[in-house]
Amino acid sequence: MHKTCHISGAQGEAGNMLRFVHAPDDGVLTPDLAARLPGDDIWLANRKDLVEKLAADKTFDTPSDLPERVEKLMRQHLGSLFALARKAGELVIGFTKTEAGLKAGRISLLIAAHDGAEDGRKKLANKAKAAGIDCFTLLSSEELGMALGQSNVIHAGLTDVGWAERINRDAGRLAAYLGDTGWETE
Repeated sequence: MHKTCHISGAQGEAGNMLRFVHAPDDGVLTPDLAARLPGDDIWLANRKDLVEKLAADKTFDTPSDLPERVEKLMRQHLGSLFALARKAGELVIGFTKTEAGLKAGRISLLIAAHDGAEDGRKKLANKAKAAGIDCFTLLSSEELGMALGQSNVIHAGLTDVGWAERINRDAGRLAAYLGDTGWETE
């Protein structure tokens, strides 16, 4: 289903856009990233600068921190997906286990905290690249740790292709919102 961006006028698939609804109790515009809430809606192309423009638009009752709320919701959603993958037994955590998984060909997606040591990230990223595996670097070690219930999580690997595809899709949505690739490129 195609939607039209309220600000840019661009059309796109609903799954690649952001939906906002007027809250029934106070009319404040609320992000609806899952596109399930009832009510009158506004659609935007998935870009932070457009959400900033919407937040500045005095036509709507919009919280000034709307861009940050959207980003926080996207990050929390990714963290929830990582937690579910771990509970399903489809995620290995730690440098040694992740490296062993890469060597054994069991890793479908490499996850590295963007604030982890560069040498460790590059070492695993090079192994992943040689095997044709993407390396996701959009979350911090704190965000990964909170999602996985551990402290100081720097490296992890998804062992299931289905989980890797789902997280790739949602990570791409956050990366597009931020204007960042979220992927190791070197």
